[in-house]
Amino acid sequence: MSKSDVFHLGLTKNDLQGAQLAIVPGDPERVEKLAALMDKPVKLASHREFTSWRAELDGKAVIVCSTGIGGPSTSIAVEELAQLGIRTFLRIGTAGAIQPPINVGDV
Repeated sequence: MSKSDVFHLGLTKNDLQGAQLAIVPGDPERVEKLAALMDKPVKLASHREFTSWRAELDGKAVIVCSTGIGGPSTSIAVEELAQLGIRTFLRIGTAGAIQPPINVGDV
């Protein structure tokens, strides 16, 4: 892995090119598909469950980065992206509930 500002994602602040928004699916296979829906998609890094691409939406840089499954890996991705300057996160994907009165599709 090359020199990076954050360990797990393998990214530098320069990689983000000023992006403040990250779209964060859990599944790494969704990252390229999401980035391809925007302009100028570029693969940045891939390490374990974390795959990152940068693209442009309405002329602004956006990061798409997978988080893997569960809270710990999501926390790693979100905290490292925040260290690099991301301020808004949009989670895309599936989720379940552990409380009986909450059914899939309620949220």
